[in-house]
Amino acid sequence: MNLRYPITLLFLVFSLFAAMPSIAQEQEPVSMDSSISSTDLALIDQDGKLVKLSEMKGKVVVLNFWATWCQPCIAELPSLEKLYSSLASEKDIVFAAVEMDQDPEKASKFFKKRKYSIPLYSLGAALPSHMQTNSIPMTIIIAKNGEMVIKKIGMINFESPNLRNNLLQLTKERSDISYL
Repeated sequence: MNLRYPITLLFLVFSLFAAMPSIAQEQEPVSMDSSISSTDLALIDQDGKLVKLSEMKGKVVVLNFWATWCQPCIAELPSLEKLYSSLASEKDIVFAAVEMDQDPEKASKFFKKRKYSIPLYSLGAALPSHMQTNSIPMTIIIAKNGEMVIKKIGMINFESPNLRNNLLQLTKERSDISYL
């Protein structure tokens, strides 16, 4: 009986498990700031300013999580840009393109090259558990009262008249009531 292959396989499996802690450390997005609640989303704008989702209460918030290596993300960004441009005058709607590369400079260059004007953010802390996903693109829409209305994993047609109308309708909702 040839033991060479089972021993090699056992060695590879052991090596993989031994490397797991270092792989997990490399992929850990950001450290949690003690002033940020684990249920609040913390973003960093292009000027390095920390912005919390809780500070946007009273506004409809459209969050799009994307990365430069994600082809579906890249494919949907032009329609997101068109929606953002068409609603830029709406003071009660906030857009945030959240780069998941963990490389703000790379994302900024990507946006500049394509002349996107959507506000670009990076994560300022780990994603809250109710927003976590293993897939992007992901779009989350938050109502004025702070409640998550939509969490869509996968591409969205941001040029849909229904989406635009629904966002405008959300701006008319009272922000002091809870939908739960």
